[in-house]
Amino acid sequence: MDIGFNIIHRSHPYIFEEKISIIQFLKDLNEGKEFPPDFAVFGLDTLLYYSEDKEKIAKYIRNILQDNANHLVTGNYIIQVVIEGDLKVVESDERPRVVYKNEEFSLYSVFGRVKRLDLKHFHAPLNLQS
Repeated sequence: MDIGFNIIHRSHPYIFEEKISIIQFLKDLNEGKEFPPDFAVFGLDTLLYYSEDKEKIAKYIRNILQDNANHLVTGNYIIQVVIEGDLKVVESDERPRVVYKNEEFSLYSVFGRVKRLDLKHFHAPLNLQS
């Protein structure tokens, strides 16, 4: 896997042993904590699903990721973002959508354009502005 955000489905055959929730990841990131070189983040689609305003929460998450881009890039982290729902492409390979509990929403507001690497594997750089 490449350095950056690797957005994968939970059925991926190799999910890293180090696991952290999206809430803990964002909290630790804001506090400048160090992470293992490779780890899996769970719960992004669940968080968005239960949010009253998905777009607002997605942008909030993106802002945290952008504000801490230097910290992420310095760490050269390989981060798996494990999606519980189904990952699918509707309009373009660069804008995957998640279907979670019969509700569909985009990850574009969080990661921007992504690169499709496989059927259920997308990649975004650690610095989302690049």
